[in-house]
Amino acid sequence: MSTSTSTPTTTSRPVGPAAVPAPPGTPRRVLLVTGSLGEGHHAAARAVEERARALWPGVEVVWTETLDAMGRGAGSLFPAIYAGCVRRLPWLYDLYFRALWHVPPFRAGTRAVVSRWSARGIATAVAAHDPDLVVATFPEAVLGLGRLRRTGHLTMPAAALVADPAPHPLWGDKALDLHLVSTAEGARMLQRAVPGAAVRVAALPVTGAFTPPAADAPGRTRPLVHVSCGSLAFGDVAGACAAVLDGGGDVLVSAGRVPSVRTRLERLAGHHPRGVRMRVVDWVSDPAATTRDCDAVVTNAGGATALEALACARPLLLFAPIPGHGRANAELLEREGLATVCPGPDELRDAVAALADPAARESVVAGLRTRLAGRDLAADVAALIPARAETVPGERVRAQDALFLHAATADVPQQVGTRLLVEDVTGPDAGPEVAAAWRAHVAQLITERAGRIELLTRRLAPAEPGRPRRWVVDLAPDSGRHLRADTVSVGPGGDHPDWDEALTAFFAEPVDPVTTGWQVLIARHTGGEGIGVLAKVHHSLGDGLAVTDALIRLFTDEEATLPTRGPGDPGGPPTARDRARAAARIVRGIAGLATAGTAGRSPLTGRVGGPGHHRIGVRLDGRHVRDAARRHGVATTALVLAVVAEFLHRHLQEHAPGGAPERVRTMVPLTTRTARGVGSRSAGNRTAAVSLDLPTGPMPPAERVARVAELLDRGTAGGQPEGAAAVLRLLGVLPGRVQELLVGGVYGRRFFHLLASVMPGARRPLHMQGALISEVYPVLPLADGVGLAVGALNWGRFTTLGVSADAGIVREIGGIPDCLRASLRDMSDVCGRG
Repeated sequence: MSTSTSTPTTTSRPVGPAAVPAPPGTPRRVLLVTGSLGEGHHAAARAVEERARALWPGVEVVWTETLDAMGRGAGSLFPAIYAGCVRRLPWLYDLYFRALWHVPPFRAGTRAVVSRWSARGIATAVAAHDPDLVVATFPEAVLGLGRLRRTGHLTMPAAALVADPAPHPLWGDKALDLHLVSTAEGARMLQRAVPGAAVRVAALPVTGAFTPPAADAPGRTRPLVHVSCGSLAFGDVAGACAAVLDGGGDVLVSAGRVPSVRTRLERLAGHHPRGVRMRVVDWVSDPAATTRDCDAVVTNAGGATALEALACARPLLLFAPIPGHGRANAELLEREGLATVCPGPDELRDAVAALADPAARESVVAGLRTRLAGRDLAADVAALIPARAETVPGERVRAQDALFLHAATADVPQQVGTRLLVEDVTGPDAGPEVAAAWRAHVAQLITERAGRIELLTRRLAPAEPGRPRRWVVDLAPDSGRHLRADTVSVGPGGDHPDWDEALTAFFAEPVDPVTTGWQVLIARHTGGEGIGVLAKVHHSLGDGLAVTDALIRLFTDEEATLPTRGPGDPGGPPTARDRARAAARIVRGIAGLATAGTAGRSPLTGRVGGPGHHRIGVRLDGRHVRDAARRHGVATTALVLAVVAEFLHRHLQEHAPGGAPERVRTMVPLTTRTARGVGSRSAGNRTAAVSLDLPTGPMPPAERVARVAELLDRGTAGGQPEGAAAVLRLLGVLPGRVQELLVGGVYGRRFFHLLASVMPGARRPLHMQGALISEVYPVLPLADGVGLAVGALNWGRFTTLGVSADAGIVREIGGIPDCLRASLRDMSDVCGRG
């Protein structure tokens, strides 16, 4: 809790001069909705008010107190219950907090009751003040605003400023325009708690007075430790002070104006051997100066006091965190490397003793200063009021794109993407600032380029009952929405042991097509093996070719593009004969798909275990692939599919219970972008599919290649791609619910066992910041009940394979890379002997 001194009145208060005419995009009135459970929520509101006044001179800022507006006595009853539980029944408060996270009916019921209860009072304040912007710093207020938005009583921008590092499920509502959260991990927690919520990682919610001391400020021989357990002085404050004294530190402690706490502290000062080094005050008059002047801060809730300490770059020690949100805050801050958690007096004593060395303190301070760099709460507040419209309504979602909305489930999210590996010219000895610099570069690219790339401007509009789904177009895509705030390290001592694990973890959190659409993460190998740019895109936005093209244009120095026309495209308008032939191919294709029948049983199908599918990258020598295809007399697509068939024969023969089957029904997407007027830059999914029974039984490699090429040619010549595309177009005229049922019945293990796609890549070397993009690996999604998908991409000297696998269905996935390489060698060896 904050030690700040001022509080708002219990109802509402206008602050500052009357509203004056303001430029477009500048609010005249801002309503801050806070709550009096301690001082932390008010401290966050003061931070918003300060930035608002600096940004918008003449703005009228109004405060309203949520609890008082919830009815007679609520303003005193809620704080009393809260304080009583934390002090006397901590197990009950902890049980309540855990139930919010882990018992969905309790969470839903609590949200429903609180939102209804708080909405009425907030609506009164909104009607009275007619604000241009509403910002809530109190969870009960957040829920009330969400209800008002859903019922049509809140039309102005409304946002939540989360005052805790670790939000809980009452801190968010997806109906609000934005949630500002001070840590990247906290942002992810809120998105898990409230799926669909718009979240931005923002600066610490503290006033500008909380800044680090001057770099040349003189140090102390003994550390001065500020012990502040919030305005309610929760926990064993005296025990914390004793541990600090035992660790060799001097103490400045606030009793929080609680007489019993003051008595215990003065008794400790009189009896402890180092008690003369302890100063007890009821309250600090200048919390910012006090925090800045100390050498470390001890608190137990991880709330405003903790955030103010971090803003001043003071080492933060969290002593015996209070239950519920206090422990959640402490765990998150420790995971983020921002605090040290001390469960008891012994740990606190040792932590203080470790800070007795000025060099040790300075090391912690330097790390905190680095974390603060580039954060600007004023910019975060300014973003709540756009100077112009940020989005415009987009077109209706095409049936080819809606397919992947209907096919997506919680266990099988439909997202495509890639992993780019860029040469790291800094070498393995460079520090984490290298990844931060790459992230800053990508953020700049998103700001400058994404608005010119159609696919990257699209997000899905929220569903409206009875109406077809539509797109929302971001006029200027925000890097804060699409670029992960953190970076990860890969390799020895890193966050992930290898690139496959990093990609698996990244894709385990599905991208939301409504709030995000696409997302990028920067990773760096600890051994200097490269910079990884990981990107995931909801499949409804585009197919693999469109996604690859969009990312090339976004990231590369050359802003290159993939070929927009295929070699057989004649160009010009279609003739009557062309249309007749096309109609005939569609009829043949639909007939071929219909007569193929269901796929039957397969060791590659089963119950998919969740969204965390394993992602495996396999690099093949591109020259060997092309040489083998040429010597076999087939296209590279057929050769790669034959390599996959050979791999399946080997792998399933060894690991599947019944050995390798004779065939594996495979869905092979083929691009339709070579058609007239459609190129790689066209957004959406422009693919159709060929269904072929990949031969996986015992067979000489040369025969397998020939058989795969024959099946592929037969399916393509038989019009299957055109037939599949026509079926999708017909599907688009049906009601959404009917589409969903039909897609659920056909897009999955009932009709195929494997997804395999071969895509073109860049034909010449491409670079980022002058460094070569050496490898690019595609990522394909699984389908319902289908345990394996393989995407192939030709990039420079390599043909790279991206394998998505469910380990519960496909056994021994660790052997997949070697098995694929061995399969290619067999294809090449046969050519050599021939």
